[in-house]
Amino acid sequence: MGLTSYFSSKINKKTVIAEIFGDKTWVYFWEARFLPRWLPLLLGLSLGTVEAFLIVKGLWHLAIPLAAAIPIAILFNRYPFAAVMIWLLFVPYFLNEPTAAGRVIYWLLYRALIPFGLGVVILSDWMGIKKREPVRLGRAELSMLLFLGVLTVNILLLSTKGKTQTFIKAYDLIFIPFCLYWLIRLLVPTEKDWKRFLWIAFITIIAQATIGIISWFAPELLPTKWVSLAGERTVGSLRNVAVYTSTLLFCSLLLFQYAVNSASPKLRFGLLVTFGLALYCVFMSFSRASWLGEGVILLSLIFIHPKVVIRFAVVLGIVIFVLSGTLLAEQVAWSYERLTGEEAQDSAESRASVTNASLKMVERKPVFGWGYGNFDQYKQPFMERVGNIRLHDNETSHNTYLTILTELGAIGFLLYFFPVVWWIILSLKVRRRLPSRGFWSWQLLVILWLVMLHMFIVSSFMDMIRFFPFGNALWWLVLASIGNMVNAYLKPVDTQAPKWAQLATNSLYR
Repeated sequence: MGLTSYFSSKINKKTVIAEIFGDKTWVYFWEARFLPRWLPLLLGLSLGTVEAFLIVKGLWHLAIPLAAAIPIAILFNRYPFAAVMIWLLFVPYFLNEPTAAGRVIYWLLYRALIPFGLGVVILSDWMGIKKREPVRLGRAELSMLLFLGVLTVNILLLSTKGKTQTFIKAYDLIFIPFCLYWLIRLLVPTEKDWKRFLWIAFITIIAQATIGIISWFAPELLPTKWVSLAGERTVGSLRNVAVYTSTLLFCSLLLFQYAVNSASPKLRFGLLVTFGLALYCVFMSFSRASWLGEGVILLSLIFIHPKVVIRFAVVLGIVIFVLSGTLLAEQVAWSYERLTGEEAQDSAESRASVTNASLKMVERKPVFGWGYGNFDQYKQPFMERVGNIRLHDNETSHNTYLTILTELGAIGFLLYFFPVVWWIILSLKVRRRLPSRGFWSWQLLVILWLVMLHMFIVSSFMDMIRFFPFGNALWWLVLASIGNMVNAYLKPVDTQAPKWAQLATNSLYR
């Protein structure tokens, strides 16, 4: 289908332009002539000229993405959830690329893909090209917008580093994750969409598990950038254990929920084996925080799907017991050392001084903080020995929440985490309205919250907000999914202000 026929078939006669300005002659020209006929022609001529220039100059890394822009825009307009699927499928393998071509791919896949998809969705709705069910955006989304405003002012007034670089960092770590949240909230993926997404989840688990296992037994087969922690941790292509284990558990828990509700014994068996593979890779991460999060999830699953989980745990326990004396003997010994050896004590002690410094910094500037990205610069005067623990002065805060409090103050902290609290409250209100069985049921909602809980746990022992864009984006992806699921079962009374607040407001206007 050509561009002209595509636009002609998609233009709605009653677009927002007509609704605002009425049925005038120039509006008719806009609707019937310009959008379906002249716009595709102008786009073709302008893009063709730019393409020719880029090809002559040999800038293929720019020419190819530009040539794909319109087909991708059409794809995203027809099925915009594809942007999320493409993002999860490819982004994990192009993080922190050292080469010029790698940086371009990262820029296109991470920095441009989701905002582009969000822009296509907003413009197609605004121009009437495609109508979707209206989405109720409320307090959670308003809190995110206010946070971006506070963050912008904070950088402008308090940042002591290059403001351009600081804004780029905020774009990667905060704005892109927010765009991913807004895109999913506007799309409201259906149960059918999430079942398609399961293929992406399955591929991601297999690929990351394969990379992780190879990094232990044959690291020479992998690119150097993926084996920096070989022999100590398993991080796949994601460079960090917390991000790695959060990704695996998110994908595998979706597969687990589908497996439990599948009528096919073969499919159920295959998906449960994949779930077990993901759990094995979490164990191989040798991250104590990830082990804690995994343990909480498994204990919680016993209450959600008791029969399946107990049987699965028995089989998994037998397999681990058999392999612990053979193939996994070295890994089991290392895991025991991680839990009981001197390294565990050293790791805990190394964070005492910087945690104490973080708390003192919050106490000194509790409202607005010390400025986004300024933690390392201002921490030194607050670093001191805690008890008999020697001073470690080369550590980050090792706590996402302390970092936000330190750099952005209480205002930034409350605005950033208000959406989480908001959806927890509404989840409790609608929990009895969700279906009791099936993939799309209250069990899925609980499972998504368990993923959030795991990410909360691992982020309590590392700086997710400062260093790992993909991990931050995954946090907001899951929260948006929870928001859409909850929003479908809300009643108007659920989002009303408490009675005491209504009475207080009414008294002010008497």
